[in-house]
Amino acid sequence: MRGKTNIISFHLKLCITVLYCIAFDSVFAQGDQRFIWPIDSPFVMTANYGELRPNHFHTGIDFTTHGEIKRPVYSIYEGYVSRVRVSPTGYGNCVYITHPNGKVSVYAHLTAFSLKIDKVVRDYRRDTQSNEVELLPKPRLYVRKNEIIGLSGNSGNSTGPHLHFEIRDEISEVPLNPLLFYKIKDKTPPKVERLAIFDLADTLNPRLLKTIHVKTNARDSIYLENDHIETQSSIVGFAFSGLDRFTNTGSPNNIFAVSIDIDDLPFYGHKLNNIPFSDSRYINEYYDEIDRHKFQKCFMPTIFPAGMYDYTFTRGRTLLDTSRHKVLITFSDECGNSKRLLFYIRPKKSNYYEEPNFKSDVFVNCMRDTVISQNDLQLTIPAASLFRSSYLELTRQFDKGNLSIGPYLNLRQAIKVSFKIPEKFSTSPNKLVLVGSTTGTSIATVRNDSLIFTIKNLGNFKLMYDTAPPRIKIRHTPKQIANAWEMEAFSFTITDELSGIAKYNLWINNTWVQCDYDAKNDELIYYFDEESPFGLLNFKLEVEDKCGNKREFDYLLKK
Repeated sequence: MRGKTNIISFHLKLCITVLYCIAFDSVFAQGDQRFIWPIDSPFVMTANYGELRPNHFHTGIDFTTHGEIKRPVYSIYEGYVSRVRVSPTGYGNCVYITHPNGKVSVYAHLTAFSLKIDKVVRDYRRDTQSNEVELLPKPRLYVRKNEIIGLSGNSGNSTGPHLHFEIRDEISEVPLNPLLFYKIKDKTPPKVERLAIFDLADTLNPRLLKTIHVKTNARDSIYLENDHIETQSSIVGFAFSGLDRFTNTGSPNNIFAVSIDIDDLPFYGHKLNNIPFSDSRYINEYYDEIDRHKFQKCFMPTIFPAGMYDYTFTRGRTLLDTSRHKVLITFSDECGNSKRLLFYIRPKKSNYYEEPNFKSDVFVNCMRDTVISQNDLQLTIPAASLFRSSYLELTRQFDKGNLSIGPYLNLRQAIKVSFKIPEKFSTSPNKLVLVGSTTGTSIATVRNDSLIFTIKNLGNFKLMYDTAPPRIKIRHTPKQIANAWEMEAFSFTITDELSGIAKYNLWINNTWVQCDYDAKNDELIYYFDEESPFGLLNFKLEVEDKCGNKREFDYLLKK
């Protein structure tokens, strides 16, 4: 990263010295595997694989750095740097290392790269005059096991300083559960708080029947106060809320594995592993929040990530007769610590199918490509875009710019909506955006006399113009400006109200320079280094949004 060379060099030398001088006792022990840990002891994990996040499963493990940045980050094994990213969002500054055993390790939210990686990145940014980087280094850049590849940070969509670490399969690029590659001192079993039972007779709409508090006795076993349950449906599914900790006082993480036996026969099982990025939005289907508790479902819709499930024949849908049935649910962590919940269930009646409670003239089979055309409106829904088949209802008032697609359903992948440009919005169609009431903003693609939008959620939308350019201002006080000679960096605040920031370029005295954009803080930063000029510095910043609106900003600084 340009502007940090001296700082990086100092910290790397310091960290190498510290590495060989200090050892820590921790709750983790290195197993027989070849991988080492990517960060120094003590290893404190604040999030595990499969943790429930907005719109995605967590695909790795997070190591806390106790609010600090610039902790050394190590390659877990020998390999080569196969990818480097610099982004204002997502993983921020990120390094990918491909190893000889067919695995790829990922190190995200870094504040800086090691010197040899940093040189490749700086040269690429200078040669392409691009601040954001998607780089596959050639020739290959090899690293050793235990080599420092960067310093931890808070870049990208990070909510605080930490290291996000992943292990992926090289061929499929599917993220794997990193804890399956390490031996951990963990004797703490999962904690289960509640059980939920759903009526699944309506295949399009699971319906909650009841939630039940799970109790713990003096022997640390879990049970239901009334363990003989009667239901109004013979087609039911189960869900649970709970957590797991590596130590009794550790961070609350997700429960790795759940299995269900009915009448002593295996019925259902899942493990939080092998979840591809193409199924990251399955998280929205996987759990429901009920009374502030996140209930993870032990039944699946039509479309689901098969790699995380052991039994998929009935997709977790029971089909019971009216006799009493034994149910055993086992909750386990990666080390095999487990809790078992035993109860009995009896349906009061047998039912095999229930008419959907919502119908319209528009039906989408989630297994097939679907194109819906109604007058001047068209929806293009590829197969597997919806997790389950459903009826849809479309309403629009294009004279007011309003569009509604309901009911609200979770989408696995984006779909396209297109319609003829309303006369009211015909003056500047390239400046049009579709704003969702609960989702983000979609940018128009104009084709002939039609608008095409890609949307990731259903719901209510409003067609609006985005003609306002981004806003720019400096982030420094008059006192800081007066003492500019002390500055290590110069920062701007850049914001955009609708479509969002698309491009940004900075020049000093008419020479393009590298800068870093932190989208979560609306901050664009230029770091002074040995190549920075002195004296009067004419900063010229140009920022463009996704609708092509531009803003230029000039500032004269005496350094």
